[in-house]
Amino acid sequence: MKKVHLLVNLKSGSNKGAKALKEIEAALKNEKVAYDIQISTYPGQLVPIATTTANECIVIVGGDGSLNQALNGVKNSLHPDTPLAYFPAGTGNDFARAAKLQKDPSKFIRKLRNQPTVTKVDCGRYQDLITGEEKYFVNNLGIGFDAYVVNKTNHSKLKTKFNKINLGNLTYGINIAQALKGQDNFKVKILTNEHTYSYDHAYLVTTTNHPYFGGGVPILPIANIYNHKLDIAIVEKPNLAKFLYLFSKLLLNGSHMQSKQFHYFEANKIEVETYQAEYGQLDGEELNKRKFHLKFEVDHFNLLK
Repeated sequence: MKKVHLLVNLKSGSNKGAKALKEIEAALKNEKVAYDIQISTYPGQLVPIATTTANECIVIVGGDGSLNQALNGVKNSLHPDTPLAYFPAGTGNDFARAAKLQKDPSKFIRKLRNQPTVTKVDCGRYQDLITGEEKYFVNNLGIGFDAYVVNKTNHSKLKTKFNKINLGNLTYGINIAQALKGQDNFKVKILTNEHTYSYDHAYLVTTTNHPYFGGGVPILPIANIYNHKLDIAIVEKPNLAKFLYLFSKLLLNGSHMQSKQFHYFEANKIEVETYQAEYGQLDGEELNKRKFHLKFEVDHFNLLK
């Protein structure tokens, strides 16, 4: 290994990125690996940094949003198959959970130096048919309930406080209560496998690459990053008692998938259309509240681990 290029978000996970960088640097020095550091100073900056760094050994230190930026940068570069190594230092770290990534800095760097493997893993790609935007994602794109939770969590003062004591995921739990009250139902049309489905009382619509969202909540246990498929979950709005019952089943054993309010499909291409403005989230980052008409397809990237 000639040189490692660290792409870092110091503020991810309420400054977990800064702590992780110190530990990663110490491990690199201990293993006598040459490296340089490029730090994100504004939202989205890791996209152009990754574009220009593609075809090198790239290590992302940050949250899932940082990995998302690096992926989009590499995919739009002249070297779209450049492998990415990822050290999770965010609040949710859902992709790291799905991919079972190493969280010990010393072991992470030692493996990277001595026995790294390149694994082809799935990611999602979407085209916004309203705005023309095209992007990739590693976790999921959610509309409705989960996006409402992301919006409230990202603007919560408690997030910073809880992250300092390694309890950042509690912020999601607290904001679920706000979402229960604030998120209304909405109409959505789903096209998948040449069949069209319409739901008038959708509450959550999440197109996902793996089981987790919101810091480890297994919304779709059957999803995985190696099956070359995307999954979509649609939840119709239940009453409060039913919601709490479904949520408990989700956390306990995944039997929420048998509820009549829960619908899911698996495909390599999915189309989603809403008819009113809703919150959206992409890999834990907020999308503008708007109407959505999106075409999804499964793609892949090379993960160095």
